[in-house]
Amino acid sequence: MEDIPGMVTTLEDILVKEFRLCQSLHNITKDERLALTKNDVPVLSTLVEQKEALLDDLGQMEEQRRMISQYLGEVFGIRTDSPSLAELSTSLSVDIGGRITHLREGILAIAEEIKALTSGNRALAMASMNRVDAVQSFLLDIFRPAINYDRPGAPKNAYADAVYDVDQSV
Repeated sequence: MEDIPGMVTTLEDILVKEFRLCQSLHNITKDERLALTKNDVPVLSTLVEQKEALLDDLGQMEEQRRMISQYLGEVFGIRTDSPSLAELSTSLSVDIGGRITHLREGILAIAEEIKALTSGNRALAMASMNRVDAVQSFLLDIFRPAINYDRPGAPKNAYADAVYDVDQSV
């Protein structure tokens, strides 16, 4: 059996790292909003790469947190497969449990802000894509000749609008 205070300290360290990663993700998402409003594609590409790396790091932190939480849950006799931080903090001392609860609430608050920003960024990106589609359609319509277009002054073909269809019913 490992050192329980050491595991709790490790859990707290992971939560601090996770909180900082969430702060970085929040900042990148705000920068993404600015790049979207300026239609700055090179900056957007860089930000997306940074965001992907942060999300990978967050996934690793969550996995480490889950493993430690599961171990501590077994030690404290919590009868769930993956105990939540709220369940664990009730089994810890008031001081340590309070710090873990505070970190958890901070992570959740930042995650909600990131979710709202991401939703807005998605709407901006969709509006930009719709604008590009509309401009493309407009330009194509300007330069596409009409179906029966002839050069100016050319004689009009009397049969151009006729529909040739064979009725095969007897």
